[in-house]
Amino acid sequence: MDYTVESANRLAAELRAIPPKDPAQRRLDKQGMVRLLADEIIALQQRGYTIEEVAESLRGRGLDITTPTLKNYLQRTKGKTEKRSKSTPRTAKPAARYGERETPKHTTPGASAAAGVNATSAVKQPPHVPALPAGEEAGALRSGKGAFLVKDKDTY
Repeated sequence: MDYTVESANRLAAELRAIPPKDPAQRRLDKQGMVRLLADEIIALQQRGYTIEEVAESLRGRGLDITTPTLKNYLQRTKGKTEKRSKSTPRTAKPAARYGERETPKHTTPGASAAAGVNATSAVKQPPHVPALPAGEEAGALRSGKGAFLVKDKDTY
């Protein structure tokens, strides 16, 4: 059979014409069952039932699940609902580029200028830059990490 754009368009139209499936008939796995039953399971625990007793009760009613699996699925469900319940979104502040320093939040204007320090020019030297060994000239050839560092740059 040859596949053409026309046959693909016809098939797409036929797929769009299929009626939506009844949500109540949707298949669930064990985790989906626990997710839907989580409120009832938690209510049983609050009434004094242990997780083992709840798992045994579920097995007796047709949900074949072990106690550790039930506990794991409940923890996952609780974690998702706790994440959703946080109403205040956190905004990430932009990360500083390497070598830049953050300015202190509670400084008086001109305090750094009075101290003779400019916040933008005060850059830390990266800790991985090796110092020249004693007796080695600045223009001499080096090996290892130091061979790739340009010495006429102040920062990297």
